[in-house]
Amino acid sequence: MIEAWEDFDLKLSLEASFSFPMFEMRGRDSFVKTYGHRSGMRLEGYVGIVRYEGCSFEEALYMSGAWFDPLENASRLKRKKAAYIYELWQAFPGLGIAVDPWDLRAMFYAMFLSRNTGYHSNTVRWMKIMFSRARNEGELASLDPGDFGSSYQLAQLSEVKPHLDEVLASLTPGLELMGSEGTFSSAKTRLLALPHIGPKTVHAFALFCFGLTRFAPADRHLLAVSKALGLVSDEVRMPRKEFCMRYDCWSGQERCPQAPRCLTAILMRELGHMAGWFQTACFLYGSLYLSKGQDPIGLLKR
Repeated sequence: MIEAWEDFDLKLSLEASFSFPMFEMRGRDSFVKTYGHRSGMRLEGYVGIVRYEGCSFEEALYMSGAWFDPLENASRLKRKKAAYIYELWQAFPGLGIAVDPWDLRAMFYAMFLSRNTGYHSNTVRWMKIMFSRARNEGELASLDPGDFGSSYQLAQLSEVKPHLDEVLASLTPGLELMGSEGTFSSAKTRLLALPHIGPKTVHAFALFCFGLTRFAPADRHLLAVSKALGLVSDEVRMPRKEFCMRYDCWSGQERCPQAPRCLTAILMRELGHMAGWFQTACFLYGSLYLSKGQDPIGLLKR
């Protein structure tokens, strides 16, 4: 049994993660992993606890998202910066960061295929179709993504797959990846050198496979909420691939020339280890509410 914070929401945390396609819901807060590492494991969420079977405590802790308590982590920020987190916490007090450093190929595929499309309506559907043919990373590697639909995302994944295979083969899956900035830095440069792979995908890889919670994958929802809260100005810019290939914006060395205006770099400086949670909450708020013309906690009016 894992003791989480009282508001922890297993369902919400999994739905906000790129690992979600690997799970099948067996009840409101009961999920069984049907693909890859620890296939068959079960997670069940209750008030303040997560029960698990078929895996270790650490595996359940990270894959459930219960390892990252937003309020506890926000308390390490200065009051003004923590206030930005509390704004989103009002909407999602149960949100953790569900990571998976074991199923790197499946996670990266989901990140790549989520570009410019509905995550749950398309990406999850594509991944589940692939999982019906492949139950583990080796079997998934043998498939051609282009065989599973006519979308340009699947076609582009098929195009980059031979070179992506080389990058993924250089990484050793497991808990050793968690927090490993050096390993991520090397993989980042090689991934960004490939066509169709940009900063958003690579920063999502950092957050959800390496547990590097300072990374905020930049999208329109993150931009809209960050502007509304006054975190960034109208001069803010999205990360640029050519700069992300060359610079490690977290290192403080060889400072990226776009860092003063880059959305991801600004959030990294302002929110530190909470930037990734903030981005995940912004994604949820944008997809669940803003995209439908709703704003239940009035974020855009602040």
